[in-house]
Amino acid sequence: MNTKLLVLLPGTIFSVLFPVLWPNPDLMAQTRSEVSYVPECNIWYAGGGESAEIIGPDANGEWQRIQTPVADHLLDVFFFDAENGWASHTGNGCMRSTDGGFNWITTRFDDTNFVTSYEGVYFVNQDTGWCVGGGTQIRKTTDGGVSWFKQHGPPVTGINRGVHFLDESTGYVIGSKNYPFEPFASRTSDGGSTWSELDVSVPGGQELIDQYWFNADTGWICGYNVLLYTTDAGCSFVNMFPNVPPTGNGHNVLFAIQFVNQDIGWIGAGNLENSNIYKTTDGGASWVFQDNPVSQNGWNQINDVMFSSPDSGWAAHGTPGTGAIMFTANGGADWVMDNTTFSWYDCLARYQDLKVWCGASEGGLWLKTPAVPTGVSLNDQLPRESVLCQNYPNPFNSISSFEFRLPADGRSGASKPVDVSLRIYDLLGREVSTVVDERLLPGTYTRHWDAVGQPTGTYFYRLSTSEFIQTRKLILLR
Repeated sequence: MNTKLLVLLPGTIFSVLFPVLWPNPDLMAQTRSEVSYVPECNIWYAGGGESAEIIGPDANGEWQRIQTPVADHLLDVFFFDAENGWASHTGNGCMRSTDGGFNWITTRFDDTNFVTSYEGVYFVNQDTGWCVGGGTQIRKTTDGGVSWFKQHGPPVTGINRGVHFLDESTGYVIGSKNYPFEPFASRTSDGGSTWSELDVSVPGGQELIDQYWFNADTGWICGYNVLLYTTDAGCSFVNMFPNVPPTGNGHNVLFAIQFVNQDIGWIGAGNLENSNIYKTTDGGASWVFQDNPVSQNGWNQINDVMFSSPDSGWAAHGTPGTGAIMFTANGGADWVMDNTTFSWYDCLARYQDLKVWCGASEGGLWLKTPAVPTGVSLNDQLPRESVLCQNYPNPFNSISSFEFRLPADGRSGASKPVDVSLRIYDLLGREVSTVVDERLLPGTYTRHWDAVGQPTGTYFYRLSTSEFIQTRKLILLR
C-alpha cells in the first residue's frame, strides 16, 4: 500500500511524504507472581484455574503502539501466523519479526545505487516471500527474510506498488510504469524467475495500487481511475471502474480492495467528495458509498480495508495531519472510531481473529488483540474436543457456513497451532474446493463456502487435523 497525500486536481495526483513527530512511549512490562504468557495470543495472565486474571497491555483489546527499529513509514505489513511477520517501508528495506511484532530485525537493500521505498511484501510460508518497490524492484527470500536476492521483471521503468502470490509458483506484481503513471502489472508462474507483463491499460488509468485474488485465475486490481477484474489469470481484464459512483471531477483513487466471498467486497478510496468506502454485494456490478466518521470529519481517503467476515472489518485512514482506524460489526452499515490516537495509519494485516496490525508513520506499528474477560481461565474459553458442525443453511443455494472447534491439549492446556484442512468433495470423491488450509490455534471458527460455478447435487466436506478427521454431507440446490 503506497502512502499518499491527495491533491485531486483534474488529471493530477501528487505523492507527498511528510515526517510526522511522534513520541516513543515505553512499553511497560508488568511483573507479578505466577505470571504466565501465551505468545500465540500475546496475553499475560496471573494465577490459574477459575481465578486466572488477564493482565498486560492488551487485556481490554485496546490498540497499542510499538516502535520498530526504523523511523520510516511502514507501507505494508504481512503476518503468516500470530508470530512471524514482515514489514516494508520507505527506508529502502524490509523487517522481520518472530514474536508478533514486538521485536524486529531490519534488512536494508543497499546493493543498488539508489534509495527507494519498498511498498509491498507477501509470504506463502515462513520461508518464502517477496518484497517489491521503486525502480520496479523485485526481491525474493527463501530463508524467512534473513537474506534477499533480486529477481528481474519486465524491462520497464516504474514503481512496484504491491505483490501477491497464490503459491510458491504463481504470483502478481502491480504498480506503475513510465511517466506519467501508466498502469503496470506482471505475472510469474515459476516463482519469480521470469515475469510477463499484462495488458492493464485503460483510458484515464494512471497507476495500480492494490489487488485481491480469489485464486490464480480470478482477481481484482484497483488504482487511480481504474478497477480491473479478470477470470483468466490476467490474460484479459474488464474495467469495472464505471460501476463505482462518479465523483465531481471524475477522478477517484481506489487505494484498497478486499472481498469476503465472490459477491461481497469493499473498496477504500480518496476523492473530493470524501466518499471513501464503497461496498458491493453483487460481485462488483454495483458499489454503494458507506457513510462513516472519517468522511463526516472531511477526511477524504481510506488507505486500507480488511474484513475477517461479512460483518466484521477495519478501515485505516491517514494523512500528514489526520489519522484514524475505524471498525464495523455489521458489514459497514455503521462504522465507529476504533483508534483516534493521531498517527498516519497506512496498511492493515491480521491473523485469524486473534491479532490485527496497522503500519503507520515514523516506524510505528499498532497492534490489537481480542479482549478476554477478566477472571476467567483462558482454558475455559477453549473447546474440550474437536467438533465439525453441520453446515448452515443446508440445503443451500449459494453460500453456506461451516463451524468447527479445535481443542487445547487436554493434559497441559497448551494453546499451540495445528495444521487444519477443510475440503469439499463431490459424489465421485473429487475435490472441488479448499475452504481451509492453514495453521490454526485452538478455538471455535466459522468459515464460508461460495459454491459459485458448482452444479446442484450432494457434496461432502471433511475436516482434518493430525488427530481428527470428520466428514459430513451437504446439499446444493440451485
